[in-house]
Amino acid sequence: MPLSLPPVLVQHRRGAWAGQLDDLSRSAAVSGWACPIPPEDATAPLQVRLVIEDLLHPDAHWPLAELPAHLQRDDLIREGLHLPCGFLLQPPLPRPLPSRTSGSVLRAWIDTPQGPIELSGSPQRLNRERYRQLERLQRSRAHGPCGGLHGLEGPMVYGWGEADSDLKLLLDGQPCLQLHSDGLGRLQGTLPGDACDGRPHHLELRNDSGLSLDERIVFTPFQLTPWPALLEHGPPPFPDHLHPLVLEQHRSLSTWLHWAAAGEVPLPADLPRLHRLVSEGYRPGDAVAPLEPPVQLPCSDSPHVSVVIPAHNHCGVTRRCLLAIAYAPTRVPLELIVVDDGSRDGTRETLNRDLRGHRLVRHDSALGFNQACHSGVAQARGPLVVLLNNDTEPCARWLEELLAAFELWPDTGIVGAQLVFPNGRLQESGGLVWDDGQPWNYGRGGNPYDPRVSYTRQVDYVSAACLAIERELWDAVGGFSPEFAPAYFEDTDLAFKVQARQRSVRCAPLARVIHHEGTTCGIDTGNPDQSKHLQLVHAPLFRSKWQHAFIASGPPSREAAEQHKDRGVLGRVLVLDQTTPRPDRDAGSQAALTEMALLQELGWKVTFLPANLAWLGGYTETLQRQGIEAIHAPFALSVEQFLEQRGQAYELVYLVRYATVRDHIGTIRAHVPRAKLMFCLADLHYLRELRQLQAAGLRGEERERALNGMAITRREELEAIERVDLTLSYSRVERALIERETEGRAATAICPWVVECLPEPLAAEGRRGLAFIGSYAHPPNGDAVAFLLAEIWPRLRQQEPQLELHLYGSGLDPEQAEAWGRQPGVQVEGWVADTAAVYDRHRLMVAPLRAGAGLKGKVVGALARGIPQVLSPIAAEGTDLRHGHEVLIAASRDDWVEQISQLLHDDDLWQRISSAALAHAQRHYSRRQGLIQMGQALQQLGLPVRKIAP
Repeated sequence: MPLSLPPVLVQHRRGAWAGQLDDLSRSAAVSGWACPIPPEDATAPLQVRLVIEDLLHPDAHWPLAELPAHLQRDDLIREGLHLPCGFLLQPPLPRPLPSRTSGSVLRAWIDTPQGPIELSGSPQRLNRERYRQLERLQRSRAHGPCGGLHGLEGPMVYGWGEADSDLKLLLDGQPCLQLHSDGLGRLQGTLPGDACDGRPHHLELRNDSGLSLDERIVFTPFQLTPWPALLEHGPPPFPDHLHPLVLEQHRSLSTWLHWAAAGEVPLPADLPRLHRLVSEGYRPGDAVAPLEPPVQLPCSDSPHVSVVIPAHNHCGVTRRCLLAIAYAPTRVPLELIVVDDGSRDGTRETLNRDLRGHRLVRHDSALGFNQACHSGVAQARGPLVVLLNNDTEPCARWLEELLAAFELWPDTGIVGAQLVFPNGRLQESGGLVWDDGQPWNYGRGGNPYDPRVSYTRQVDYVSAACLAIERELWDAVGGFSPEFAPAYFEDTDLAFKVQARQRSVRCAPLARVIHHEGTTCGIDTGNPDQSKHLQLVHAPLFRSKWQHAFIASGPPSREAAEQHKDRGVLGRVLVLDQTTPRPDRDAGSQAALTEMALLQELGWKVTFLPANLAWLGGYTETLQRQGIEAIHAPFALSVEQFLEQRGQAYELVYLVRYATVRDHIGTIRAHVPRAKLMFCLADLHYLRELRQLQAAGLRGEERERALNGMAITRREELEAIERVDLTLSYSRVERALIERETEGRAATAICPWVVECLPEPLAAEGRRGLAFIGSYAHPPNGDAVAFLLAEIWPRLRQQEPQLELHLYGSGLDPEQAEAWGRQPGVQVEGWVADTAAVYDRHRLMVAPLRAGAGLKGKVVGALARGIPQVLSPIAAEGTDLRHGHEVLIAASRDDWVEQISQLLHDDDLWQRISSAALAHAQRHYSRRQGLIQMGQALQQLGLPVRKIAP
């Protein structure tokens, strides 16, 4: 392929042709482009054939239109493609639309001598939004001209309309521009200066009749001067909110404030000054003005981490690095060791004058990066060493994130940070080595927040610009090898030495570090006067030393990098659920996290796709920290789009809840053709609904409506079960029911439930009261409390006037909470982050569930903490718990009162139940048991698993 091709052609190439079908939900028009490669070969416009198909009925095929790709498109011109090759389907649509089904798609083809070629972006799932756009185009003539907005570029707004039509643009509901589309339907205009203020605005396009054609929210720029030019030519103080790294600087500031408000750590005394110094930064060549008074750096007499910073000249750069460390929030005890490698610019004097708290090691002459690191590590007192370039700026919680990988994966030997350029673009998120020995910085030049580069994963190597290693391991492998002195390839070689000892290397992207690459060593590998030249000198040495360890990969490319970036995995699984797990809110979320962790431990790389595509801050970061690729908008704009783009990569799709299967099974089968489908039932929803209506005592028409709703749920749930390859259930009762309902057609397996158990039960002394815990968004929990308060609690209070009932959990309606709290002895505690504290505080747990299905997380959680429980038969279902042994089971109101009273007063019974409950949890719900059960489910589908350690 010629190197001069515009990137847009390379991105959307299909053999000797290129083209794209625009997303109908964004463009509000059936449009796109198509051309030959190279474009100069075009002798006539290509003909684009548009069709609607139904994936659920392969014979269903509706031709929509055939269009010439001959329109000029300004967006393609800006991409370097000047050939008129756009197409646009003008309303009204030439043919009637077929009825929409869950399998309906829009496809775009060009017919070539070699056969039909489908354009990039095709097929598009005709969800409700896209189908409404087609319906709008179908009837648009009845309402006058049509049109839409493409978006905003600087102050320029672009869109489309019917040829030679007049349209109006409204800004926040007020007329802003009068626009006219040209003969090809294109329109553009410039927003007035009053609208360019850097804030979000509502844009709406209307025709002359006042009909709204399109609308969207946009951020308008108030200036267009690039940040580097502003730094070079503008005076300080600089506008921090324009800084490419303002998010990181604000994250540091807000983290300090949050910790201080929570009473966890005091604010640094110099925080305002540190913020100003780090925000303004330092440019090589600037005068290093004295700091009065000197800044106190973080230091500990008992450091857990020793940060070693080699430096050769560039004292201002080194000072900026140390100030950035002081500004970056961390609760990890640390020490700072600066190695002055023969500097001649007064580095030692400057640092000692301006800073307090660091230790300085001095080389009288420059020995190079390799030896400087050895000299610094030799002085380290912490069990963990972090090597850090002096031209870096660590960001908030960087040490916590580096340490997390060591804690989560005990085999970890080295952890590296995500390195970000000062302009906000990604430098690297871990590295891989191709089978020809060439190292590759994964993600270079990309977006550091892209989900593909934002999760902890095993890699071939990480850069010594920020590298954490256990001091003991450093000594064992001899640190950096002397043959790579004074610098370059020493970090890659170290990673391979560590892996040769069966220790893994990981990148932890949530540990974010700004790297001013080339500030101290240059960037020109061809200049023999710069140490960067050694990168070429040492490459053959590294290749010959480690070629036996290289993994087959083929030629380097971005596409191949996506296949090889995740080291140490046997397969790839896509986990699809309605939303991101919130483990502190409900037991189901904790179960989902556990199941993903089990899949990882069995050798699978996990990608999590929430159907709502929401990024939920700390909840999403929890997934990323644990090595799960968490997809979210705007990097994916629909489940269909994600599966179209990446579905081919997965051997397994793990679906949670029947509604997920119902809504997405057609798209999954179409775009993830080679994957097995495993369905986690969570619980049988129709069984829960049936029990709920029975508990509610409904009569007449209300009962009939509830039964009809349950019948719909039953049908959809059983259809989902029969359309997947394997259904997992926590409950043997539900697996038996599925066997009967499907007459044996549906394969089932045990879904593991894992809890962390106490090593031995706690004592009964000091515990008080009863407790119930659950998410009240789940109807059976609210019903259980209402039953308890109405039927059991008054009788208990008669016998035990001082007894208290504590109600924990999220999702409780404020009015209901107030009503419950008015009852004598009832304390409505609400949501708690640490459920273990609930189990350890109270005398016993109660679960008077009259409805529900599946395994009850609250019950197993209590078993794991050894707290005795009184349960209803439904609460105990599927657990093999025995009355009088591990729990007490109450079937009537008298039972409830009697058994609660026994556990309140009989310490011997309390202790026997506690010990038996904990032993049951250790036997049935251990992590090893969970691995065995999940491994059996994978093997049932013929999928590989990593051997489980004894």
